[in-house]
Amino acid sequence: MTSMILKSLALATVLVASAPAFAAPSDPQQKTVLKYEAKTGQYCLTEPAMTGTRINRKTCRTSAQWSEAGLNMPKPTELAQK
Repeated sequence: MTSMILKSLALATVLVASAPAFAAPSDPQQKTVLKYEAKTGQYCLTEPAMTGTRINRKTCRTSAQWSEAGLNMPKPTELAQK
């Protein structure tokens, strides 16, 4: 009986200790990505998810709107060459 309790306790400890590993993001090397969408004429910036969420943040603006925010966007042909 004591052996069964010890085995159950050991199994529970292993399961609890390994739980954070399953919660880790699938891609720890997430990067910020910039894409030009020709249909809308907008540059979309996709930022990796912040701590506490798995949802990436995507912001789409025109070149003029990004310039107002202080960013100079590359020309669409420069993005296509990368």
